[in-house]
Amino acid sequence: MPSDDITATPHQTSTKGVTADAAERLYAALGPVHQELKRRHIPCLQVALISLELWDQRPQRSFPEYHTPAIEVWDRQGKPIAAVTVSLDLTHFYVTVPTEQDEPYVVPAEAPELVAAFIPGYDREAS
Repeated sequence: MPSDDITATPHQTSTKGVTADAAERLYAALGPVHQELKRRHIPCLQVALISLELWDQRPQRSFPEYHTPAIEVWDRQGKPIAAVTVSLDLTHFYVTVPTEQDEPYVVPAEAPELVAAFIPGYDREAS
């Protein structure tokens, strides 16, 4: 359940169009959350997406588009149940659980271990 430090408010991360450097920083910032979820045996994968539009079998003259990286979380049957992203200013993690609410949970970046509490099926006794 949310505490005073964690709220369910809209996130303001872009889903695409970040620079390569920003995408790299965001990906690295998700590292502690990924490690904590893995430590708790919560099935997850860190995802980075780069898109490039093709035209006449050749890349266009534009640069690739880097999307905001995320951690995808699945249940034991392989069904996606949550996604974790980080704010562009690296101050918060956003935990999106589509089956629970419209807006993501907001977790301070200083407390990546709190992200697991919002994942459906999370066992609070696991350590």
